[in-house]
Amino acid sequence: MSGAGSCREVSLWLVGSDRLLASDKRVSGDLRCIMRVFCSTLAFCFCAVFCHAQAATDDATFLKQARAKYDAPFEGNLQSFSCAVEFNWKQHFTEAVRVGDEGTDDEIAKFIQPIRSRVTVTRQNAAVSAGMAESEMNKLPHGGMAERLLEHAVQYSLNNWLAASNNAILPPEGTSAHVESSASGYKLEFKVQTFDVQMVFARDMSLQSEAAKGSTSDRRETDFRLGPQGFLLTSFKLGEDGDFRSGNRIILTYTYQSVGGFQLPEQVAINRESHHEVWHYKLTDCIVQATK
Repeated sequence: MSGAGSCREVSLWLVGSDRLLASDKRVSGDLRCIMRVFCSTLAFCFCAVFCHAQAATDDATFLKQARAKYDAPFEGNLQSFSCAVEFNWKQHFTEAVRVGDEGTDDEIAKFIQPIRSRVTVTRQNAAVSAGMAESEMNKLPHGGMAERLLEHAVQYSLNNWLAASNNAILPPEGTSAHVESSASGYKLEFKVQTFDVQMVFARDMSLQSEAAKGSTSDRRETDFRLGPQGFLLTSFKLGEDGDFRSGNRIILTYTYQSVGGFQLPEQVAINRESHHEVWHYKLTDCIVQATK
């Protein structure tokens, strides 16, 4: 017996048997058996309906619950922030292979190190300014190559951080998705155009990895820690040119500072494994713009 029809048949069967009980006590044993069948079938019917509703609810609410656990200042009242970029070129060349188009030690010390760049971050992007016109930049050694490389590193790392700070790292609410429990937490599956995407979450709903289902080459891995307002991105690993493998990853790491009640990046590192190249910079003198 199964389904609503089965439940109804058992109920009618039970009523008929109950009437027989009044005239013939010999069926009492049969009635008790029928009662057990009826109760079991009724419980199965209720469980099937409840479990289906619970699964639908889990799928519908998981994203909402997960998104609420992340520190996303740009989803709140943060409009923008700007900070000075501190970078030590002498230290950098102990951690990166020197190509030669950055300038000599004397050129770096005299023309590049004194530049006081600032970065402005909005919910759309990060933009770095050296405080000089393009014509002035072109007059720097090697056309300002060293400063341009630093600007790119800062923008790249903060634009990737933005994905977490405005919850863009997670699918938007309302996305058709399916969630199921796993040994380590949860697996969330959804479609992006024609691709099936799978996200893996820890039990506390912190995102651990994301990839096209069945693929490892375009895999991305993340680490989060709990901050005052929710999860903060501390590590983001992705494959250079979409090829995720040891020796070809770009590893971004972040530490945080509190400015105006917001958790903002303080020390950032970019490790480009393929080039044996590491960039370390620090954000200081930060100013935030927020709505009331």
